[in-house]
Amino acid sequence: MVEKEAVVKALVEAAKEAAADEERGMPAEVRAQAQEVFGEVEGALWAALVEAVGGKRRGAKSEPTQVERVVGEAFEHPLYVETSQGMLYAMHGPDLEVGEGPEYIESPEGIGEVVDVTWVGEGDALYIFSNEGRFYGVDPRMVPLWDRRGEGRTIRDVLRLSGEEQARFLVPRRQIATGRVVHVTTQGKGKASDGGEFDKGEGLDRSGREAFLLNEGDEAVAVMAVGRGATIFCASAQGQGIHFEASELRSMGRKAVGVNLMKLGGEDDAVISAFEGTRVRQLAVVTAEGLGKRVEFGEFRTQGRGGAGMQVLRLNPGDRVVGVVACNPGEDLGLILSSGRVWRLPAAEFSLMGRSAKGSRVVELEDGEEVLGLVALPCGG
Repeated sequence: MVEKEAVVKALVEAAKEAAADEERGMPAEVRAQAQEVFGEVEGALWAALVEAVGGKRRGAKSEPTQVERVVGEAFEHPLYVETSQGMLYAMHGPDLEVGEGPEYIESPEGIGEVVDVTWVGEGDALYIFSNEGRFYGVDPRMVPLWDRRGEGRTIRDVLRLSGEEQARFLVPRRQIATGRVVHVTTQGKGKASDGGEFDKGEGLDRSGREAFLLNEGDEAVAVMAVGRGATIFCASAQGQGIHFEASELRSMGRKAVGVNLMKLGGEDDAVISAFEGTRVRQLAVVTAEGLGKRVEFGEFRTQGRGGAGMQVLRLNPGDRVVGVVACNPGEDLGLILSSGRVWRLPAAEFSLMGRSAKGSRVVELEDGEEVLGLVALPCGG
């Protein structure tokens, strides 16, 4: 892969040659390399200008050449794996290793392909929210284990899911007890409810209760517990993101649809990610075609909810954003591909770029394959 320094040097040399020949343009090869590495020719030209004058752009932040990675206890915590057949399993954290590229996770027939992986830390109890807006309380030890899947036990043997209902979002009970529960939908709707509406000290209920209502054709894309002074970030498929104060969401009862959180760019747009913005350092973004980057979260100022937000990534025609997550450069990211392949890789493998950059290629896709999503994971070595 071409390095940034090599591209900058090539641009400087090309500029020197062009100075002697006013009709000489930027070489096509150098232009292509600048586009690939920096995501935009303009950013590469600015870097070359800085190099040429021997200075540094005022206020510029340089990315460290080496990111400290420390494997902690979090690596041992379970990962929760969701499959295309609506199954949910608990996997031993170290079973998903950092690799050189995407790999298939061995699974038996009948449970479908991996479509999501979630890390929530350790806890004595979990609240599991379904795609239909219901919630269930469960001891984590009751979630079927991935390495015991051959016994035929599924999440439907644990929770009283109805019809096509699927277990989708996991929130530790301790977070709900001390905060508010916020849900966000693909249509840009959402609301907050006091944690006491869910945790009344009556123990865990596996039969299910209503957590929020959904408009026809809408579905939840995120459920989170937020504390006081929190902010929320929502991102759309067309590459926009909005950052607003959670206090803008007044508390409602569980049986409510909510209010508008984000203005979308038409019928083809949808909210695809949402997370709490408190203490976030960077965000990572990836597209269906495998382009990705990291962005300093400070570039996204807080705004009033309900607007279109700010640009997260400049898309190629026909591409779309499929994942945006809060990111720590010293930890890991997980790429989920449509074929069922999964790749755990260091977050620092995603180049740090500005909001308007397209990103660089982070994964080589097979024919007909696309990226389904992106998840944040603790450091795994």
